[in-house]
Amino acid sequence: MAIVANPYSGRRENRRLVEALAGELARHGLQPQLMWQPAELREAAAQADFARHFRCVVAAGGDGTLQRVVNEQTAAPVYAYPLGNENLFARHFGHVRQPEAAAAAIARGAWRTIDLARATYLDSGTRLRFCSVASIGFDADVCHRLAAWRSRGTALRRVGARSYLLPIAASVCSYTFPTMTIEAEGRMVQGAMVLVFNLPEYAFGLPFLPMASPADGLLDWIVFRRPGRWAVGWYLLALCLRRHLRQRGVAWGRARRVRVTCASGVPLQTDGEASGFGPVELAVEPGGLRVIEP
Repeated sequence: MAIVANPYSGRRENRRLVEALAGELARHGLQPQLMWQPAELREAAAQADFARHFRCVVAAGGDGTLQRVVNEQTAAPVYAYPLGNENLFARHFGHVRQPEAAAAAIARGAWRTIDLARATYLDSGTRLRFCSVASIGFDADVCHRLAAWRSRGTALRRVGARSYLLPIAASVCSYTFPTMTIEAEGRMVQGAMVLVFNLPEYAFGLPFLPMASPADGLLDWIVFRRPGRWAVGWYLLALCLRRHLRQRGVAWGRARRVRVTCASGVPLQTDGEASGFGPVELAVEPGGLRVIEP
């Protein structure tokens, strides 16, 4: 089995936790193969007998690490070993950081099938899988600013909750909120911010669409129509009060495919990672992934 590890996720001592998990898996009679470089999984996944040799792939990091895993392989079940900041996927499926409990679940080998999601960039045709959520607009701009800060210097910086404060402030001051057009199952809506969910959770526990399910063959989408920093504040307050779906400036629904057309250069994020720019089409891949049960 493979452990795909990200040494830069969160602020914890990830290498120690990853090695502890590897030791526990070995005690269960498994043979974990540690992969610290992205190219290692890519090379292994290219083998025709990958799924036979790797009974599970552990994404040891945050949601971005898992996203990289599912873009290299979906043949083997995955376990999200949560070493990042939000860990939306791990929290939803009950995947834990404790090495003993994680190893026991992986050794049992029980799994369930869920949907994946896919972003297709309309300008290039390039495709990118994601697991939890994608958004185009203000919060994606925050992710892009964070990614730019994180990559400055010779080594990738670690990110904690406080790392978001300056990027959020910069986006509040300078993001221009271009208008986007959203097409979903025959509906057409215009707005300033778009979020599309495969899982119900989002950053900081904000309840955008708590009814979203990763096993219904659909994506849940929400559009905030009004632009501007004051509108962001109003929508955030409505979210915290769980009244946002009743606001006149909000549209939402479910669809197999959501197309977002906009001026080139509107930022996109997937699973909390800066992921290029719109326009983009977001679609579900029903039953596209197997997930280890805790």
